[in-house]
Amino acid sequence: MRLKNNSQPATRRGGELGFTLVEVLVALTILVIGLLGVALMQVVSIQGNTFSREMAVATGLGQDMLEKLRTLQWTELNVDDALTAGDHPIGSDINRDLDGDTNPPFLAVAAGTANIIDERGFGAADVGRGPLLYTRTWTITDNQPATNMKTIEVTVLWKEKGTTDRSVTISGVKVQE
Repeated sequence: MRLKNNSQPATRRGGELGFTLVEVLVALTILVIGLLGVALMQVVSIQGNTFSREMAVATGLGQDMLEKLRTLQWTELNVDDALTAGDHPIGSDINRDLDGDTNPPFLAVAAGTANIIDERGFGAADVGRGPLLYTRTWTITDNQPATNMKTIEVTVLWKEKGTTDRSVTISGVKVQE
C-alpha cells in the first residue's frame, strides 16, 4: 500500500518559490538580536571572571600574611614591634620581614604607608610591575577571644578598574604554646 503525497511547495505570486525580502529581513533582525545578547553575556562573564580572579588573589595574599604571622613563636609576637597589639604596618614594620631580613616582598614602601604588593607577591622596589596592586594591613588584638590568645585580622584592599574599592578580611587566632 502506497500513500500519496499531496503536499506541494508553497507558491508565491507569479508561481515563484522562496522567501520574500521582508521575511529575510525579519529573520536577520532576530539573528542579530540573538548574537548581541550572546555578546553581552560574554562581556558580563568576563567581568565576573575578572572579579573572581582578583578576589582569589586577595584571599591568597591575606591567607599568606595570616600564616606568616601565625607561624611565629609566641615570644616573637610579644617582643616584635610589628606584631604587638594594634594596627599594622607602622613605621617600625618598614625594611624588614618577619624573619629579620631586610627588603622582603611584603614590606610597606615607606614609613607610615601600608604593605603594598602586586598579585605575584612582589613589593618594595618591585611594586608597580604587576597589573593590579593590593594593600595588606593587619590588626593584632591581645587576649581575644580568651587569655593567652591573640586574634590576628588581615585585610587586603584593592581598587577595581574604575573607582570601586574592594576588600577581603581574614581572621585567625594564635594560641600561646
